[in-house]
Amino acid sequence: MGTKQIPEGVRRAMNMRRIAPKRERYKQRVAKHCRKADELMLQSEIEVPTVEALMACPLSKNDCGYTGSRYDLIANWVHPLFLKAKSEASKEDNPSWKQAMSGPFKEEYWKAAIKEIETLESMDVWEVVDRTDDMNVIDSIWAFKLKRFPDGMVKKFKARFCAR
Repeated sequence: MGTKQIPEGVRRAMNMRRIAPKRERYKQRVAKHCRKADELMLQSEIEVPTVEALMACPLSKNDCGYTGSRYDLIANWVHPLFLKAKSEASKEDNPSWKQAMSGPFKEEYWKAAIKEIETLESMDVWEVVDRTDDMNVIDSIWAFKLKRFPDGMVKKFKARFCAR
Protein backbone atom coordinates (compact mmCIF):
# COMPACT_ATOMS: atom_id res chain seq x y z
CA MET A 1 0.00 0.00 0.00
CA GLY A 2 1.25 3.47 -0.81
CA THR A 3 1.14 6.31 1.71
CA LYS A 4 -1.93 7.79 0.02
CA GLN A 5 -3.84 4.52 0.48
CA ILE A 6 -3.31 4.45 4.27
CA PRO A 7 -6.27 6.06 6.09
CA GLU A 8 -5.49 9.34 7.88
CA GLY A 9 -6.22 7.98 11.38
CA VAL A 10 -3.89 5.02 10.88
CA ARG A 11 -1.15 7.25 9.45
CA ARG A 12 -1.45 9.56 12.47
CA ALA A 13 -1.24 6.58 14.85
CA MET A 14 1.89 5.32 13.07
CA ASN A 15 3.53 8.74 13.43
CA MET A 16 2.56 8.90 17.12
CA ARG A 17 4.34 5.57 17.73
CA ARG A 18 7.52 7.08 16.31
CA ILE A 19 7.14 10.39 18.16
CA ALA A 20 6.14 9.00 21.58
CA PRO A 21 9.55 7.45 22.45
CA LYS A 22 11.32 10.65 21.38
CA ARG A 23 9.01 12.74 23.55
CA GLU A 24 9.55 10.37 26.50
CA ARG A 25 13.36 10.55 26.13
CA TYR A 26 13.13 14.35 25.98
CA LYS A 27 11.05 14.46 29.19
CA GLN A 28 13.55 12.16 30.93
CA ARG A 29 16.45 14.33 29.79
CA VAL A 30 14.76 17.51 31.06
CA ALA A 31 13.92 15.87 34.40
CA LYS A 32 17.53 14.74 34.75
CA HIS A 33 18.79 18.29 34.11
CA CYS A 34 16.29 19.69 36.64
CA ARG A 35 17.42 17.20 39.30
CA LYS A 36 21.04 18.05 38.60
CA ALA A 37 20.35 21.79 38.86
CA ASP A 38 18.45 21.29 42.13
CA GLU A 39 21.37 19.32 43.57
CA LEU A 40 23.82 22.06 42.58
CA MET A 41 21.61 24.73 44.14
CA LEU A 42 21.37 22.79 47.38
CA GLN A 43 25.14 22.23 47.48
CA SER A 44 26.05 25.85 46.84
CA GLU A 45 25.81 28.34 49.64
CA ILE A 46 24.06 31.27 48.02
CA GLU A 47 23.69 34.16 50.37
CA VAL A 48 20.60 36.27 49.75
CA PRO A 49 21.50 39.87 50.52
CA THR A 50 19.44 41.72 53.06
CA VAL A 51 17.93 45.14 52.40
CA GLU A 52 20.52 46.62 54.78
CA ALA A 53 23.35 45.04 52.75
CA LEU A 54 21.87 46.42 49.53
CA MET A 55 21.52 49.84 51.18
CA ALA A 56 25.22 49.80 52.08
CA CYS A 57 26.22 48.90 48.51
CA PRO A 58 27.87 51.81 46.63
CA LEU A 59 25.54 51.27 43.66
CA SER A 60 22.50 52.11 45.79
CA LYS A 61 23.82 55.62 46.43
CA ASN A 62 23.49 56.68 42.77
CA ASP A 63 20.61 58.98 41.94
CA CYS A 64 18.29 57.27 39.46
CA GLY A 65 15.45 59.80 39.60
CA TYR A 66 13.31 57.80 42.04
CA THR A 67 11.45 60.16 44.41
CA GLY A 68 10.86 57.72 47.28
CA SER A 69 13.33 56.59 49.91
CA ARG A 70 16.27 54.36 49.01
CA TYR A 71 14.93 51.71 51.37
CA ASP A 72 11.58 51.68 49.55
CA LEU A 73 13.32 51.57 46.15
CA ILE A 74 15.46 48.57 47.09
CA ALA A 75 12.83 46.67 49.08
CA ASN A 76 10.00 47.07 46.58
CA TRP A 77 11.59 47.53 43.18
CA VAL A 78 15.19 46.39 42.84
CA HIS A 79 15.86 42.99 44.36
CA PRO A 80 14.35 40.14 42.24
CA LEU A 81 13.34 38.10 45.27
CA PHE A 82 11.38 41.06 46.53
CA LEU A 83 9.81 41.47 43.09
CA LYS A 84 8.68 37.84 43.08
CA ALA A 85 7.28 38.15 46.60
CA LYS A 86 5.45 41.31 45.63
CA SER A 87 3.85 39.74 42.55
CA GLU A 88 2.86 36.62 44.52
CA ALA A 89 1.29 38.81 47.18
CA SER A 90 -1.12 40.47 44.75
CA LYS A 91 -3.92 37.92 44.58
CA GLU A 92 -6.56 40.58 43.99
CA ASP A 93 -5.77 40.74 40.27
CA ASN A 94 -8.78 38.57 39.26
CA PRO A 95 -11.81 40.43 40.62
CA SER A 96 -15.45 39.49 40.15
CA TRP A 97 -17.86 41.91 38.44
CA LYS A 98 -18.92 43.37 41.78
CA GLN A 99 -15.32 43.79 42.99
CA ALA A 100 -14.15 45.27 39.69
CA MET A 101 -16.99 47.78 39.41
CA SER A 102 -16.72 48.96 43.02
CA GLY A 103 -12.94 48.83 43.44
CA PRO A 104 -10.24 51.44 42.92
CA PHE A 105 -9.82 50.55 39.21
CA LYS A 106 -13.52 50.62 38.28
CA GLU A 107 -13.02 53.07 35.38
CA GLU A 108 -10.23 50.95 33.85
CA TYR A 109 -12.21 47.71 34.19
CA TRP A 110 -15.29 49.41 32.68
CA LYS A 111 -13.22 50.54 29.67
CA ALA A 112 -11.85 46.99 29.28
CA ALA A 113 -15.41 45.59 29.38
CA ILE A 114 -16.56 48.09 26.74
CA LYS A 115 -13.59 47.16 24.56
CA GLU A 116 -14.46 43.44 24.89
CA ILE A 117 -18.09 44.05 23.88
CA GLU A 118 -16.99 46.18 20.91
CA THR A 119 -14.54 43.48 19.82
CA LEU A 120 -17.20 40.76 20.03
CA GLU A 121 -19.71 42.89 18.13
CA SER A 122 -17.18 43.68 15.39
CA MET A 123 -16.67 39.93 14.92
CA ASP A 124 -20.46 39.37 14.60
CA VAL A 125 -20.43 36.91 17.50
CA TRP A 126 -24.09 37.41 18.26
CA GLU A 127 -27.20 39.03 16.98
CA VAL A 128 -29.37 41.15 19.29
CA VAL A 129 -33.02 40.01 19.27
CA ASP A 130 -36.05 40.50 21.48
CA ARG A 131 -36.34 37.78 24.11
CA THR A 132 -39.31 35.44 24.00
CA ASP A 133 -40.40 32.75 26.46
CA ASP A 134 -39.44 29.86 24.19
CA MET A 135 -35.77 30.96 23.89
CA ASN A 136 -32.94 29.08 25.56
CA VAL A 137 -30.74 31.89 26.93
CA ILE A 138 -27.17 30.95 27.83
CA ASP A 139 -25.76 32.24 31.12
CA SER A 140 -22.64 34.37 30.96
CA ILE A 141 -19.98 35.71 33.28
CA TRP A 142 -17.30 38.38 33.17
CA ALA A 143 -13.67 37.43 33.83
CA PHE A 144 -11.38 40.32 34.72
CA LYS A 145 -7.59 40.26 34.94
CA LEU A 146 -5.15 42.93 36.05
CA LYS A 147 -1.89 42.32 34.18
CA ARG A 148 1.29 43.54 35.88
CA PHE A 149 4.91 44.08 34.96
CA PRO A 150 7.41 41.95 36.93
CA ASP A 151 7.99 44.87 39.29
CA GLY A 152 4.30 44.92 40.24
CA MET A 153 3.29 48.03 38.29
CA VAL A 154 0.01 47.88 36.38
CA LYS A 155 0.46 46.91 32.74
CA LYS A 156 -3.06 46.38 31.43
CA PHE A 157 -6.66 45.70 32.39
CA LYS A 158 -8.34 42.79 30.60
CA ALA A 159 -11.98 41.79 30.49
CA ARG A 160 -13.42 38.65 28.94
CA PHE A 161 -17.10 37.89 28.39
CA CYS A 162 -17.59 34.13 28.80
CA ALA A 163 -20.63 32.02 28.03
CA ARG A 164 -21.36 29.22 30.49
